Amino acid sequence: MHQQSKKKRATLQDVAKAAGVAPMTVSRMINGHPYVTPATAKKVREAIRKLNYRPNHAARMLTGKLSRSIGLIVPDISDTFFSVVSHAVQETARAQNYLVWLAASEDDPAIEAAQVESMTHHPVDGILLVPTQSREPYLKAIVAGNTPVVTIDRPIEVATTDSVGVENQAGAAMAVDHLVEHGYKKIVCISANAHLRTMKDRIAGYRDSLRKAKRSYQNELELKSSASSKAVLAELLTARNRPDAIFTANNASTIWVIEALKELNIQMGKDIALVGFDDVDFFTLITPAVTAVRQPAAELGNVATRLLLQRINGEFKSTSVRTILPVTLTIRESCGCRRASA
Repeated sequence: MHQQSKKKRATLQDVAKAAGVAPMTVSRMINGHPYVTPATAKKVREAIRKLNYRPNHAARMLTGKLSRSIGLIVPDISDTFFSVVSHAVQETARAQNYLVWLAASEDDPAIEAAQVESMTHHPVDGILLVPTQSREPYLKAIVAGNTPVVTIDRPIEVATTDSVGVENQAGAAMAVDHLVEHGYKKIVCISANAHLRTMKDRIAGYRDSLRKAKRSYQNELELKSSASSKAVLAELLTARNRPDAIFTANNASTIWVIEALKELNIQMGKDIALVGFDDVDFFTLITPAVTAVRQPAAELGNVATRLLLQRINGEFKSTSVRTILPVTLTIRESCGCRRASA
């Protein structure tokens, strides 16, 4: 265990000692009691800053000082998947009279760390987090802190916390199995953000399916951005030995592949098959409609919010709870099937 996680957190008594006042005075100042002089309040504030003291969540709960607000940090609000998750979080929280503070990290760990820091000092009663990285060192500190944290979609790998995710590996294997059953021999796996735990699991599912089918062909390609993907995909799709089927591991890579196929005048479901992981509503509007693994995005938001509120209210005394939700394969025409079916 790293030294940082062993470091003892400052207590209310530590703050009182540093400020030269009684613990009751610190408590009064924190809770806005009117009978604290400005000079004393200043000394307490300075001690709090110096010791990086954070009021204990359990103590705030017992004194009825909960803010009845939670934080939600997602990588990208404009992403359809995270929009659905965010809406579900808002609805579930509102039903319990909780306000949601929403922030977008823009997939930047530094921005995310600052947002978490701001929320824990606000303070919110708990945080729902979709981490930009699963192994960022600062994540250990927030998990060890007093504010309950539940991760959505992407678990933290450097610490143990409550998490809600989906069957990434099994879902990917199910998608590739479908392509194998069609008789495709050269199935390539294309992903973006391949460093994420979710992507690693989906790539593992791709490998599982090919191993089970005893296929020697295996090709994994990572796309970095929409702009750079064009040249990479053009080279792949115009090669003499081009793949006859594509499994895209997330909706960003699915969209970039669809755009590339259109530009190259290669028809999905006829010239090449496509199955994506993560279904998006507009996939039904594309011709041919896109076969995709559907994640229960709304349920992810609902379940994670309920779990966080249970933690906030002290209903869970156990260590971390890990919830894995099932996924389904929505079959349409891009894989080569003749007609869409449920």
